[in-house]
Amino acid sequence: MAFLAPFFLAGLAALALPVLLHLRKNRPKETVVFSSLMFFDDQPPITKRRSRLQDILLLILRCIALALLVLAFARPFFPAKEDTPAPPASAATHFILIDTSASMRGEPLENSLLAARGTIKELPDGDAIAIATFSDRLHILLDPARARSLAPGERKATALSLLDEAKADWQATHLDDAILSAVAAAGPEAPLQIHLFSDLQKGATLDRLRGESWPDALRIVLHPQAPQDGWTNAGVQMLPAEKQIRRVRVTNAAGSAKSSFTLEWSGNPAKTTITVAPGESAIFEAPEGVPNEGKVILAGDDHAFDNEAAWTTSALPVVKIWHPDPSEITDTTESSYFLHRAMQPTADYSVEVVNTPPAEAPALTITDGKAADIVALRKVIEEGGTALLALRDVASAKIIEELFDVKDAQATEAMVQDHARFGEIDLKSPVFAPFADPRYSDFSGIRIWKYRVLPAALTAPGTVLARYDSGDPAWISYPLGKGTLHVFTTTWRPADSQLALTTKFAPLLHSLIANAGQGRGVYFVGHNGIDTPGIHAEGERRIAIQLDPSESELTPLPEADLRALGLPLDEPVIAKTSAMTATLSSAEQESRQRIGWWLLVGAALFYLAETAWAALASRRANPATS
Repeated sequence: MAFLAPFFLAGLAALALPVLLHLRKNRPKETVVFSSLMFFDDQPPITKRRSRLQDILLLILRCIALALLVLAFARPFFPAKEDTPAPPASAATHFILIDTSASMRGEPLENSLLAARGTIKELPDGDAIAIATFSDRLHILLDPARARSLAPGERKATALSLLDEAKADWQATHLDDAILSAVAAAGPEAPLQIHLFSDLQKGATLDRLRGESWPDALRIVLHPQAPQDGWTNAGVQMLPAEKQIRRVRVTNAAGSAKSSFTLEWSGNPAKTTITVAPGESAIFEAPEGVPNEGKVILAGDDHAFDNEAAWTTSALPVVKIWHPDPSEITDTTESSYFLHRAMQPTADYSVEVVNTPPAEAPALTITDGKAADIVALRKVIEEGGTALLALRDVASAKIIEELFDVKDAQATEAMVQDHARFGEIDLKSPVFAPFADPRYSDFSGIRIWKYRVLPAALTAPGTVLARYDSGDPAWISYPLGKGTLHVFTTTWRPADSQLALTTKFAPLLHSLIANAGQGRGVYFVGHNGIDTPGIHAEGERRIAIQLDPSESELTPLPEADLRALGLPLDEPVIAKTSAMTATLSSAEQESRQRIGWWLLVGAALFYLAETAWAALASRRANPATS
C-alpha cells in the first residue's frame, strides 16, 4: 500500500492521547462541608495513579476511530504493477495537415513546414504520423493505415521526407472538408491528434463543422501562421461586364491596417488611386480604351497572391445542360416540357439542352431519375460538375444511396393533406441567394401536391437548404468529389407541384448555372480542371479564370469561434505508446480505488459506537435515583 499524502500519518501519534486520558489521576470532583470538622486543618486527599487502564473497550473504539481518520487523510491506494507494456492499440495517430491554399503561398507555407518539422521531431517514436495537405479538399500523402504499418524507427523520417511534396496551389480553403476527411481517413482504431498548420483565415469554409459529433479520442491542435502586425491585404476580382464596361470588385480584409491602393489596367499606363476601408469592398470601372483582353493589377498591400485579375472577350458562351431523361418535350405532363421552355437564352449566354452526355463537361445536369446513368452521373459530378436530381418517386432516391454508399435507407411518400408549401429556406445559400430580396423571397405561394421523405441516413451527407412547412427536407446540397449534387424531393411536373408555373422556376435553374461557374464569363480556379488563374483556352474560345475571392480575407479566425463550433481543440498531448508504461498516475489510482472514502465511513461508524458505549457506561456508573 502507498499513500498520496503520507505526511498525515504523523497524526497517528495522537493515539497516545486517549491512552493518557485513561491513565489520568482520579481527583475528587465535589467538596462536601461537615460542620463538625470546621475546626480541623484542610488536608488534600491522598490520590494514587492507577496502574492499569480502565474502560478498555472504550479506549479501543477511540483509538481505532482516530487511526482510521488519520489513514483516510493520508489517501492510501494499492499501486498498479509498474512497467506494464501498453497494448499497441493505445498508440496515438498524429495527422499532420498542411494548408496549401492560395493564401498560404510564399512565406506562410514555408513557416508552416518549418513548424511541422519541429512538431514531428518532438513526437514519440512509437506513434504513427500521417501527412496530408489541403485546400479545397484533402490530399493525403501518407495515409494513417500505412503510417501505422511502418516500423517505429522509420515513421519520423518518412513523414519528414513527405513534407517536401507540399506545394501551394490556387484553390480556396475548405477547412471543414479537410478536418472531416482526416477524421474519416484515420478511423476509430487509435487516439487521433490532428495538427493543423494553417493561416486559419476567416475566408475558410466551416459550414460542415456545425453540429458535428466528434470521437472521444480526437484532439485538434492548432498551429496558426498569423500575419505580422500591421498587415494589409486587399484582393481584386473581375466582375461580369455590363454594357461592355469592364468592372472589378476590390475587397479589403477586415484586419487590414491600410485603406489606400492603386489599380493599373492593361492598355492604360496611368495608375488609379482608390480607397477601400478595412472590412469593406467597392466596385470600380475600367477606364476607356482598355483592350478586349488583359489584366488589372492591384498594388499597395502586403500580399500579392490575389492582386491580379484577367478578362477576355469571346463569343457568347453556350451553356450545355445534360438532361438524360428521354421523355418527349411536347408532353405537358413531364418535366422535360417545362425544362426546355425555362432554359431560354439570356444576355450573357445561350442554352442548349441535350439528352446524351456532351463531349465537354456540361454546365448543369438535370434528371428526375427516370433514366439516369449513375456511373456517368457520378463521373460528371466528381470531376467538378453540378447536377440536380428531382425525385419523381421513392425509387429515384436509390441514386442517392448508390452515390454515397448508404445502406438500408428507404425513402417514403409523404402523407400530404390537400397540399404542402415551402417553409424554411436558407436565403444565404448560393442557390437561393438571388431571392434574398424581400420582393422575391416568398415561396409560400407554391403548392406541392406530392413529395418524397428522405430518412436521416440519406440527408446526413448533405446540407438542407430548404424545408417544407412540415419540416421535411425539400432541397439538399451534397458535395461529391469536386462537384455538387442538388436534390429536390419533388419535381415540377404538374402532378407533383406548381413550381414550373411560377416566376421562381427559371431563375432557380439559372442560379444553378451561375453557381456552377457558367454562363456569365466569370470562372474560378478548378473550372474544367484549370488550376491556375489567368487567361486559358477552352475549346475554340478563351476564358479568364479567377481566384476565389474568399481567399483575400486574411483576418485570423478567433479560436473561440472554432470552439463554438464544437471542435475538440487541445494543447499537444503525447499519447503513451508500446514503449512506455501503461500505469496510471498515483492520483488517478487513488481516485479510482476510493479507499480513503471507505476509511472515513469506518471512522464515522466507530465514533458512533464509541459515543453509544460511553453513554451506556455513564448511566451504569451513575444510576438514577427514585
